[in-house]
Amino acid sequence: MALHFNSNGNLYRTVSLTYEKFLTHFAANPRRRHLVANALTFFRIFHSCGGQTVYIDGSFASTKEFPEDIDLCFDITPIDEIKLNAEFPQFFNINDRGNIRRDLQCHIFHFHSGDRSLLDLLSNDREGNAKGLIKLDLKE
Repeated sequence: MALHFNSNGNLYRTVSLTYEKFLTHFAANPRRRHLVANALTFFRIFHSCGGQTVYIDGSFASTKEFPEDIDLCFDITPIDEIKLNAEFPQFFNINDRGNIRRDLQCHIFHFHSGDRSLLDLLSNDREGNAKGLIKLDLKE
């Protein structure tokens, strides 16, 4: 599957990728592989709590060779919040999520099917131009 990027290096549209295709297209150097390894922990946690989808955004979802971090936006609609709180209590504390961003370079966002405004916001660059995201199925 060929991915298409605009002149700013952003995806033209949101693409659904398998984890393997995601690695092939977006983990092409040690920095990117390191960020994916950090994010994998959160993929596993959210999946074990019922999460099915994560969207990846920011410079990681672009042609930038060395992104500073990886932005993860989880759909928490199907999440078991009690289990998530037991397995990942830091998710519920904004300061702890700030520490994760600083220490692991993972910026964690979330939305649910009743309010997709954050996901809609992430689908535009800083200048308001439409851009695509990477959609990963956590069931894989």
